[in-house]
Amino acid sequence: MLQRIVRSTLSISLAILLTLGLAACQPQDQTDETVAKGTSTQPVIGFAMDTLVIERWESDRNIFVAAVNELGGEVIVQNANGSSEEQENQIRYLIKKSVDVLVIVAINEKDLADEIRLAKERGIHVIAYDRMIHQPDLDFYISFDSAAVGELMARALVRQKPEGRYILMNGSPDDWNSALIRKGIDTVFAEYPSYVIVRETSATNWSADDAYAQFRQILVTDVDFDGILCGNDALAGAAVRALALYRKSGDIAVTGQDADLDACQRIVEGTQLMTVYKPIGTLAKAAAEAAMALARGDSPQANDTIDVNGTKIPYARLIPVAVDRSNIDAVIIASGFHSQKDVYRNILPDQEP
Repeated sequence: MLQRIVRSTLSISLAILLTLGLAACQPQDQTDETVAKGTSTQPVIGFAMDTLVIERWESDRNIFVAAVNELGGEVIVQNANGSSEEQENQIRYLIKKSVDVLVIVAINEKDLADEIRLAKERGIHVIAYDRMIHQPDLDFYISFDSAAVGELMARALVRQKPEGRYILMNGSPDDWNSALIRKGIDTVFAEYPSYVIVRETSATNWSADDAYAQFRQILVTDVDFDGILCGNDALAGAAVRALALYRKSGDIAVTGQDADLDACQRIVEGTQLMTVYKPIGTLAKAAAEAAMALARGDSPQANDTIDVNGTKIPYARLIPVAVDRSNIDAVIIASGFHSQKDVYRNILPDQEP
């Protein structure tokens, strides 16, 4: 009798443990929030992102979360899907969650003044990630040098041709990086008076669809041009698609940035001149280290500052790298950013290096 009771008790206990184990293994709903689980004593970092539609932002998220976890923290990720209003709501949600640090990829920095101020009042540190937020309450800014990005694009065109007429497709006018890229382009073109920008426009919220529609309109006009400077690779892809409709793909130089896989494929195929590689791993890991340092009461490492109304904001300024057909293997493939198989997917075997 006693043995039957013991066996019954063990069976029930095992069933309960199995049920709990299976429940723990069930995937969580991550439609609008991703939480890297940790204990309540761990620093909690809120990561407010613009979008995850563009390839590079998925990499930023994954590397950042992994780096924070490795450093002993946890992350709550919010994806605003390109909506500035939604981002404001999500940041306020993160503030209510009493995160230790907010890391923000701003959609429109002008809309975030109240949220940054509220975070400061609650004792929450704020980091601007990749896109500057011009608020004196900001604790830290980390990004690649966007003016240098513009210079690298322009110098690639100079090396290809000593003179020319160009179209400039800027990114979002609400993103300070767009103005910095333009500044870098102007710096180079000032050295070469024969370079002329014959048409300039902007893509709303970095939208490739918006850029494509604008390129289609430009191509039906009689404007003559030799190349297109694009704010990023998504916009460059839109330019190449539009050019292909008029059998001009490969004849017109196109520049971009981010070293997206499809951009690297276009470079080896000959339809995009160059891209600017910004090692996402370096940016995301450095941002994770900065966030954890602030959460633990330390000062993150910076190599520059940005003045905001007399307040010096610590700035970790990272250096980008120009990539074209001549160095794509050494920079992109050798670093493991993309594989040779993926980059050369559309190239015949006898045409590979």
